[in-house]
Amino acid sequence: MNKPVYKTEEGRNIVESSYQKVLENHSHTAFKQLFIPTEVARTHVLRFGEVTKPPLIMLHGSASNSAAWLGTISNFIDHFCVYCVDIPGEPGLSEPARCILDSESPKKWLTSLLDNLTIKKASFLTTSLGSWYALNFAITNPGRVTAISMLTTSGIVPAKRSFIVKAIFFMMLGEVGQKLLSKAIYHKTVVPSEVLAFQALVSRHFIPVMERIPVFSDEMLKTISGPVQFFGGDHDALIDSVKTGERIKNLLPHSEIHILEDTGHVILDQFSVIKDFLVSHKG
Repeated sequence: MNKPVYKTEEGRNIVESSYQKVLENHSHTAFKQLFIPTEVARTHVLRFGEVTKPPLIMLHGSASNSAAWLGTISNFIDHFCVYCVDIPGEPGLSEPARCILDSESPKKWLTSLLDNLTIKKASFLTTSLGSWYALNFAITNPGRVTAISMLTTSGIVPAKRSFIVKAIFFMMLGEVGQKLLSKAIYHKTVVPSEVLAFQALVSRHFIPVMERIPVFSDEMLKTISGPVQFFGGDHDALIDSVKTGERIKNLLPHSEIHILEDTGHVILDQFSVIKDFLVSHKG
């Protein structure tokens, strides 16, 4: 947990300032910024909506932050109190203290975060690395998870080795490599230019997770008791979505699996379906 996640302190300040400006310019839905102490790291949370409504936790992917969810909040605000969480050690406003994934730290972090938010049970909407965190939590705390909807996930099958090799090569090519990497990740998904600009900024200053992401055993996944929804793209460069969906369905027969045609790792057009799923299971 002591390894730096930014190349320089100046780079950290640049990324954090850019993110804060994005939040300051967001006027579509009112939110409150919270900084929550946990057993692992001080955690930045954006809270939207009335605290009397059922909680929905949103967890972003690697090399990202909660700004990724800002355009989706309107789908859920009438039904949930939404908590967008910056994962520690990622380029958000949480403490830059990255959890070692193959340890107790991820579970301790998310457990203590919910405890300190006084949330006994929550629904989860997650993507990629954030989905891994949610699954890891659900495995050991099944009674605290109402439902999980995942836009891709790590931890079900190993990451594609071909992408790892490409990513290392692209990272050596500077801005040209970043563009090639983005093309591989997004496939045909149209991404706003400001998102690509922020990702280029992150690429210049941030050190992404290089640890091999642990794959959960059959026994671990079978302990998940709440409803599960999974979306994966058939052109996902990072993860084999078909094998992921098959394994989830085999171990959790009541899960809802969606393999999207001609779609890459990033999925931006399924929030109406996700809303219906989460609302139907919110209790």
